[in-house]
Amino acid sequence: MERRIRLRRTGDVRRVYKEGRSYAHRYVVLVARPNGLDFTRVGVTASRRVGGAVARNRAKRLLREAARHLYAQFGRGWDVVLVARAGILKVKEPQVEEALASLLGRADLSEIRLVSAQQGFEGG
Repeated sequence: MERRIRLRRTGDVRRVYKEGRSYAHRYVVLVARPNGLDFTRVGVTASRRVGGAVARNRAKRLLREAARHLYAQFGRGWDVVLVARAGILKVKEPQVEEALASLLGRADLSEIRLVSAQQGFEGG
């Protein structure tokens, strides 16, 4: 992911945890809050509950890759933190993408969901 769309500062991540809404899945937790920008920033974390350093790095790689593939579907103007759960190590990248897409839909962050909702509203 390019540098400007990464959530890197500790203060920004803490603000998302403190003020954001969270949505949980078996493999990942999504925490999101509006950021007032015209693009979405994404941060990825994995605690020691996930495992040792190698396991945490793999979990973060899976989440970054899923976020990279789905970034076009994220709505604009959000700070999002993706938190890996221990179960993520038992699945492959496509299942992580499915989990993230599901969370985006539940959190109403998905551009596709917003577009389809607008089309349905205009048509009815």
